[in-house]
Parts: sequence; structure tokens; C-alpha cells
Amino acid sequence: MRYTTSLPMPTRRIRHRVENTQNKHSRAVFREGAIVIRLARNLSRTEKEEHVRDLLRRMTQQVLEEEQKKIIDPFRSLLEGGQSLTVRTATGKSTVFTLKPGNKTQARKTARGWNVTVGPHVKRKGLHQFLWKLLAQSEERRVRMLLHLINDETFCFPLRQIRMKFATSQWGSCSPKKIIMLNTALLFTPPSVLKYLIVHELAHLKHANHSSAYWHTVGQAMPRFKMARELLKDYRLPNL
Repeated sequence: MRYTTSLPMPTRRIRHRVENTQNKHSRAVFREGAIVIRLARNLSRTEKEEHVRDLLRRMTQQVLEEEQKKIIDPFRSLLEGGQSLTVRTATGKSTVFTLKPGNKTQARKTARGWNVTVGPHVKRKGLHQFLWKLLAQSEERRVRMLLHLINDETFCFPLRQIRMKFATSQWGSCSPKKIIMLNTALLFTPPSVLKYLIVHELAHLKHANHSSAYWHTVGQAMPRFKMARELLKDYRLPNL
């Protein structure tokens, strides 16, 4: 089942498909370069057309806005067959990644970065995850020290664990167990953005929500956080 809708605002056409589901509500997602509209159950033909038109318009606008952002995709050349790459973070630190084929996927730390052996059966997604993991290992100690410094200067919250990992859907998280996660992709944003995410997650140890009290707490620790928050909106994460 497919509807074609004429939209005035896109500068290009985005592929889409429509799926009938048993869900209570209709929704749209962007997956593998196409908009997937998942219609709720028990809709009349008129309602289906209205849902498709509205969701397609909103999702198209969202996709186009996302495409205007700076994608953080430092490993693209390696994923497309390159054998060596120097990755530079926002602080100017360089990490050299050198790839070669081998019997299994593994890495050896060098003075300049990582020598990576790529196994014969590794998929693009698996290699992408592995490269992000290596970069996190290179920078985790520095970021952990920065987080502790900011925490000591502001909240002084007890922390159980600090993690750096790459994620495609969130910049950071804070669990009730006092575990802070920061996305490795933050290494490619301005230092003020990294500081904002650290303050953002630390503040959740006091307020597990985004209430006015929460934002007041963030503002006390970082008075100019709104500027950094706006800068973050200029970036987007790559897909694995």
C-alpha cells in the first residue's frame, strides 16, 4: 500500500512506504533512507489518507532539517575501503588508525593510535562499532578526569561509573545507579558542548526529569548552558 503526496516544502523527494499495523496510534520513522509510515488499526480510508499526509509532511520536514546538520562521521573513509586515517577531535588531538586484513578483528595500541587487523567476516557495522570503541579507549581517561573536575566544582555527587561509548540515538545518559554515559561522538563537538552534556547528565542525579527545577540546577552549574545547547543542535550522529 503506497500513497504519493504532493508537498510544497521539500527541496527533494524522499522515498516512503506505508505499512498497516495493529498499533493504537500511527507513527512515522526514517529508516535506511526512506520514511516508513506505520498506520494504526481500524482507520477508514479517509483517515488513512489524512494520517499519511500529515506524518509524511512532518517527517519530511524533520529529515530535511537533520540533513542540514553537521554529521559526525570520522571513520567514513575507512568504512569505504581506506587503509589509514588520522582522526582529529575538537581539542586537536590526533589518533591514527591503520587497517589491514587478518584472521580475526583485533587492535594493537601504538604511540600514534591503533593498528587494526580486520577479520574476513566482519561486517561494516561491526567494524564501525569497533573503531568507535578504540577511540573511546584513547580518550576515556581524559574525559573521565574532566567529568570529575566539573562534578567537584559544581555538584560533588557520588559517582559509581563513567562510560564513553558510541550511540546513534542519544548524546548521554544517567542511570539511577549513578552511572554516567557520554557519547564518544561528543569528542567532535566544541568543548563547551561536551561540558554542557556532562552538566546535563550530572544534574539528573538530582532531578530525574527536565522540569524547571532541573534546568535551574543546570543553570547554576553552567550559567551559559543555553548557548552550548544550541550549538549541539547543529550536529547529528551517523547510522551504523
